[in-house]
Formats: sequence, structure tokens, C-alpha cells
Amino acid sequence: GSQNLVTGIYLDYRLFDSLFEAAILLIAVSGVMLISEHSIDEKNATFMIDKQKTPELFVIFSRILYPIMLLFGIYVIINGHLSPGGGFQGGTIVATAILILYYIDIRKTVDVHRVLTIEKFLFLLLVLISSLSFFTRGTLFTNFAPIDSSIEVKAIFLTMMNILIGLKVSLGLVAIFTAFLKEGR
Repeated sequence: GSQNLVTGIYLDYRLFDSLFEAAILLIAVSGVMLISEHSIDEKNATFMIDKQKTPELFVIFSRILYPIMLLFGIYVIINGHLSPGGGFQGGTIVATAILILYYIDIRKTVDVHRVLTIEKFLFLLLVLISSLSFFTRGTLFTNFAPIDSSIEVKAIFLTMMNILIGLKVSLGLVAIFTAFLKEGR
């Protein structure tokens, strides 16, 4: 009942891959934070590597590019069930857009505790929602919609999972970049 082969795989089997990708990213973020010399309790990292003024051309170009990148990342996340892409790819695009925004404005800060807490909560929510299929279909980590339901109903699950994965990936990458900036000081 899928519209293409990618969606067919994604409807029932891709969730295993997505869960493991999200778990590996969670482990990577945790590892970076553990290995980092700086304590997470340190004041939020600002995204200017030095105190020098960022070139004006870079700031102007980044401000023009930021909304385009953000919209494209959201587009990739939401349409991931119809084409190759989805939460992981869209999440990296959104993270890049967010990092550009923080890099060009020295007043922006990141609360690493909050980012890590939300990221862990999103992973648990991802596992919880994907486990609902055990109650509806008798199988773990698949689409919770019945097999005979329409593609539109199944797409709700896929879009929801893509959004959760996209948010989790973007927060994880922002946390890693923040840790690298702290380490670079």
C-alpha cells in the first residue's frame, strides 16, 4: 500500500534503522560530553570562537541563508515518508541552520543541560511511540496503524517519527558542537 519502495521499507522496517541511528547519536553525544574536559555546569558556551568581530559579509549572508536552511530542513523532515530523507537528514540541516544563527550572534547561548535533557526525553518518546505497535499489531518497533489502513493513516505515524528524530538529531548535533567549542577554548 505504499507509494514507492522507500516508503514501503519505511512503513514497517525502517524504524529499526531510525531507532538505532538515534541511539548511536545519543551515545555519541554522551561520549563527547563525558570526554570533554569542561564540566557541563560551566556557563553556557557562546558561539564566537574569539572576541573579534565576525566579518559583516558573513553575518549578512548567514542571515539570508538561515531561514532558507531552516525551511529546507523542516521540508526534508516532514516529507521524509514520501522521498529519501527524513528525520536524520532534516535534523542535520536544521542543526546547521541553528549553529549558523548562534555563530553570528555573540549574545546567543546554549543551555547544554536543557539540550541534553530534551534530547534524552525525545529518545524515550521515540521508543515509547514506536512500541505502541506491540499493542496494536503484536510486533515491536513498527507502524502502529493496522496493515489494512490507508497510506494517509500510516503517514501520520511516519511524519510523527520523522519530526521526533529530526528534533533529537538537531539537538544532539548542537550539543556536540557546543562541547567542541568549549573544548577549543
